[in-house]
Amino acid sequence: MTTLSHDDLKRLLDGATILGSGGGGPKSIGEQFLKYLLKQPPVSVIDPKELTKDQWVAVGAGVGSPLAAANNFPTDVPKMAFQSLEKTLSQQNPPINLMGVLPGEIGAGNTFVPLAIASQLKLPIVDASGARRAIPSLTQCTYAHLPISPIVLANKTTDVSFSADNAAEAEPIMRAIISSGTFTEDAGIAFWNMNGVTVQQNAVVNTLTYALELGKVLYSALQAKQDPVKAVVKYLKGYILFKGEIVDTTESTEGGFDFGTVVLRDKKKNIMTIYNQNENLIGWVSNKMHPVAIAPDLISYLTTDGITFSNADLGLAQGKEVVVIGSPSTAQLRSPAIMPAWTAALTSLGYAGQYVPIEEIWAKPK
Repeated sequence: MTTLSHDDLKRLLDGATILGSGGGGPKSIGEQFLKYLLKQPPVSVIDPKELTKDQWVAVGAGVGSPLAAANNFPTDVPKMAFQSLEKTLSQQNPPINLMGVLPGEIGAGNTFVPLAIASQLKLPIVDASGARRAIPSLTQCTYAHLPISPIVLANKTTDVSFSADNAAEAEPIMRAIISSGTFTEDAGIAFWNMNGVTVQQNAVVNTLTYALELGKVLYSALQAKQDPVKAVVKYLKGYILFKGEIVDTTESTEGGFDFGTVVLRDKKKNIMTIYNQNENLIGWVSNKMHPVAIAPDLISYLTTDGITFSNADLGLAQGKEVVVIGSPSTAQLRSPAIMPAWTAALTSLGYAGQYVPIEEIWAKPK
């Protein structure tokens, strides 16, 4: 095991925010949990290859509308959901005892929420997740085909447990509960308990390390007074999709999702429009006849002076030049088992075309 130093946590926040692809929870939530963690003993990180078939972990996260969560999401609520799941599993026959916290995705909120759970319960966090980015739906991660129940949702006054056969069945139930009024569009959640072998076979490994290294790359470039955008694009093996100022946004919250657009304009009056469902899913530029990036590939933000932000933190970029960075997703998220879930999300936004990998979209003509 290793531990995360205070400097590591600060770098991790920036790396996770970039990988959130506009979502993954507001950066303000990450900052809130970061302040908490800086006052606690270091969190231990366990490599998934160190887990055994007799060691069990579960996913702990926040779920719902990032805009709703930005209004001071309670630090202890995700822990309450996780403890409720622990109690349920310990009463099974045979009993399951959880020895670690497993992230569901990478993003400012849903990287730091499981870190806080791990800190509060004195458990290690697993260096893995269901996606090396943030995802709008449970069906879009590498855990989607695994048994998901029992599932616990919690806020400060209520916890609700339910079961579903799979992620596709659980998603609408979960969204209905958090939109019911009791949960005001967000909640802590705990689910997807699995043993070490299952983690090794299904998770995207070393995602915390990847996000941390990305944050360090950004920090090093800024300290050396080098171009932070160039450093981040190189690390991500990505592409500069657009450079301009944010000139318009739309946002509405429905069913635990934030749906919206972010519109940027460059100095030549070209327009980029990004469509999101919590996370950025597709981007168009007015002088091109095709999308410039399509999910599951990432569409991330960075100001030219190195500030990271999400769709719930657009004010951080006010008056600044913003670079939109596209980068390839991991191969796991492009698998035939998961791609239909991404296609469905894109269709709901009005895109009926094919997914084209970003490296093909931006391939230089031979």
